[in-house]
Amino acid sequence: MPNGIDIPEFTILGLTIPNIHIGMGALIIAAIILVVFLIFKLFSIGIKGFVKFLINSLIGAALLYLSNLVVGGIFHYDALTLPINWLTATVTGIFGVPGVIVLLIIRFFTI
Repeated sequence: MPNGIDIPEFTILGLTIPNIHIGMGALIIAAIILVVFLIFKLFSIGIKGFVKFLINSLIGAALLYLSNLVVGGIFHYDALTLPINWLTATVTGIFGVPGVIVLLIIRFFTI
């Protein structure tokens, strides 16, 4: 499996663009953003809702990471760590900080 794509050097209007390597991580993130944008466009939510979803997702992912760092790293209680996957990202993207709190509560009662 390739680890990205290489774009060879090319010239546009007399400006030479050097070789560019785009890694798989960047391609996957770009594809996910495109798919989410198309879903929002399909349901006519608009760009404002899309931006809000992205901001909530980033804040939620940061909170999930910090909660995993505090609970798993400092307190060494791995049973309450939450995976950062599509389900937790969707919940935090839609509900934001309250979504993270609800995920932690659900995880606490299911251990």
